[in-house]
Amino acid sequence: MAAGKWLIGLGVLGMFLGVFAFDAVFPYLPEWGIRSYPQSMTLPVVLGVSYGALAVTFGVLVLLMVALADSLDPGKRFEPARPGAPVLTREWGWVSTGILAGLVILAATAQGQYLGISGGFAALTSHVTDLFGYRLASVTVLDDTTAWRAAMVAGLFPGAMLSAFLSGSVRNVPVTPLWSAAFESGMKSRASAVFAGGFLIMLGALVGGGCTTGQFMAGFPTLSVGSFAMGMTFFAVGMATAFLLYWGRWRKLAEVRGRALDLATD
Repeated sequence: MAAGKWLIGLGVLGMFLGVFAFDAVFPYLPEWGIRSYPQSMTLPVVLGVSYGALAVTFGVLVLLMVALADSLDPGKRFEPARPGAPVLTREWGWVSTGILAGLVILAATAQGQYLGISGGFAALTSHVTDLFGYRLASVTVLDDTTAWRAAMVAGLFPGAMLSAFLSGSVRNVPVTPLWSAAFESGMKSRASAVFAGGFLIMLGALVGGGCTTGQFMAGFPTLSVGSFAMGMTFFAVGMATAFLLYWGRWRKLAEVRGRALDLATD
């Protein structure tokens, strides 16, 4: 368990350092042709149609796609049936979690706020550094909006810990079988991967104008063209990265996949 806590800490440290790296290159982004701030271009504006009709159409299509993907999910073959298990100790379906996510988006929108983890990390970092007399170049103004985003990110850590303890999912898992079958499972390699991953995720998300939370949960409902482009990029690059990482190791992975998987650790 202690090793896992250290790895989590390294990942978070990498994310905060990613914020500082973004702040260092922020003044040069316009020269490089990169505009790392939200744009107002939406599909209704581009196509010249009403938002309501397009939103309903996309909503129905997304629901159909998610339902189809859920029905074809191969992981369900390995998931043990737990009909009588308490709600907090079993996996929730996409319907209930989707409704809850929608309520969170609605609550944030009603307050005039915009969900986004990468922007929240930048806001939290700026508020903390401001206490020491340093202001990030990428966060020029500290106001109620940045305070709201900073508080949201700060609440993620105790919220995640509480959820893990209530669900009983806190386990001492040295390393997942899929990773250990393909890579060295020592602490040095894992720590390097977690730290570099946290750093690159945060830097890339801020340069791209948002992370999966900001682009998916907040950007998609507005039918933002940039959010759709960023979302497709996330999927494409993620699949390509996984393919490259596991290049030449497919036989080992197939051996691991041949047994029943524990979805909580695999």
